[in-house]
Amino acid sequence: MSPIKLGKERYSRVLIKLFCLVFTLASLLALTIKDSFAEPSAQSLTVGQKAHVSRILSFLNRITTLQARFSQTNPDGKVWRGTVSIQRPGNFRFDYDPPVPHTLISNGKWFIHFDKELKESNFLPLDRTPARFLLSKKVAFNSDVKLIGFSRSNGLIHLQILNKEHQDMGSLTLTFNEQPLALKQWFVRDEQDNQTIVSLEDTHLGLKLNPSLFEFVEPEQEDQDQ
Repeated sequence: MSPIKLGKERYSRVLIKLFCLVFTLASLLALTIKDSFAEPSAQSLTVGQKAHVSRILSFLNRITTLQARFSQTNPDGKVWRGTVSIQRPGNFRFDYDPPVPHTLISNGKWFIHFDKELKESNFLPLDRTPARFLLSKKVAFNSDVKLIGFSRSNGLIHLQILNKEHQDMGSLTLTFNEQPLALKQWFVRDEQDNQTIVSLEDTHLGLKLNPSLFEFVEPEQEDQDQ
């Protein structure tokens, strides 16, 4: 299976229509950093805020598997629904409900978009997507990923995250329910202020997931095997 190297325009066309994220993820690779782009600075946290962030990182690192229903609100206002399956480190799958023909898979190395109608697949390096943060072996803020925003209100905690190496991808904001602690939502915002929101419901942690969920076989290869 040879990865297809796509130009930035093709990246944008695929991602804006799909996941914008893992985690999928709208207009991330379409934009070029302008010479005047000012790098956002990491947010200085109070002692209390640091405690919340530490608790969230511990929670994320304890997740081995997650499966949930999701709704995805795209920049054009359309809402797509489906099921997301995550197995850390490295793996996720987004199955969209019909009539949306898309499936998104991460196998630990590649972010794969498959169009069932066109029987066409496209591959992106996983480390160039915001999903890398949640799927890494150890979730942490480090030399690659920084926390640029923290807010807490109405029982929710919001963390805004930026990949320092690929700032042209935009920022990722994770929303957690504070009590009990749970990942509730994430959204990606790009330089043009386009926003894609993914909300989770009926979330289950620690399920035994079939490894085949995170495998991908090219359609023509599958046909030859039959």
